[in-house]
Amino acid sequence: MILILKIMDVSEIHLEKALEEYNEKVNRLENEGDIQELVEAYVNRGCVLYMLGYNTSAMEDLMTASELMEELSSKGVVTDTGTYVKAHATMGAILFEQNSDSSDEYSKALKRLPQLRTDSRHFDLAGIIRMCVESAENLLDENDAESAMNFVDKALSILKGKDDRWSGNRKMELYTLQGECYLSMQDFNSAIESYSEAITIGTDLVDRSMIEDMEELVVPIISRSQCESELGLDDMYIADIELAINLMEEMERSNKLSDVDVLVNLHHDAASYLMSKGRMAEAEKHLLHAVSMGVNGAKDYLRNQTNSQI
Repeated sequence: MILILKIMDVSEIHLEKALEEYNEKVNRLENEGDIQELVEAYVNRGCVLYMLGYNTSAMEDLMTASELMEELSSKGVVTDTGTYVKAHATMGAILFEQNSDSSDEYSKALKRLPQLRTDSRHFDLAGIIRMCVESAENLLDENDAESAMNFVDKALSILKGKDDRWSGNRKMELYTLQGECYLSMQDFNSAIESYSEAITIGTDLVDRSMIEDMEELVVPIISRSQCESELGLDDMYIADIELAINLMEEMERSNKLSDVDVLVNLHHDAASYLMSKGRMAEAEKHLLHAVSMGVNGAKDYLRNQTNSQI
């Protein structure tokens, strides 16, 4: 804990120092500098202010940069793609945090997202992936799955052909996010395909001892089961529920399960399904597992479910 606090302190010191430098640069360029350099300075300072939590000041800088970019565009001068996307995606993130409509800023970022490269200003490979994931998650929360999908597709295209540990785990995360986009659009078949791709990648990572977090593999399995339930694919649904249960119980035995309640709920879901099929003995086993984890109300749940079948 002390080490983490020290790292945070050092990081904040570096940001504060960077802010001082950008303050000096903005002041100088406002008086005598090139407009494109001033745009860069505003974007850089805005991003530092955002990382320090000064969202209002960050938004002011980024809006000024956006206005200057529009002025340059009217004169036929095209701003660097990385600078343009960074400014608008960051403004989208700030607006989202403020519970304001971020769609316009993300739409602007999407206009030039196809041209964004790993050597563009403000971005490297990891930076593009982080930005795309954050933007997609925010847009999904705002019920704009189509725009979110564009960010997911961009990230996947950047990772195409890469099979190192970091890239593999990001691909699993992105295909799960892609599944969420399809699920939001009620396209259950496409969602199942995306979740299946995430599961395939995750399983391969497990086989190669390269997975970062087993819970990231459980998520698409549970999500796929929900889609299978919607489509009436009962056998596939219960198979995925039990697969997720087996993985989570293994994690629980290793003290790597962060939320036991999710596992308990899965046992209840499995029990409910099995009872509806008259498979009472199997259902009771699932509920007894819940009881063994000391879950209050599991016995009452069993009694109520049993009575409802009579």
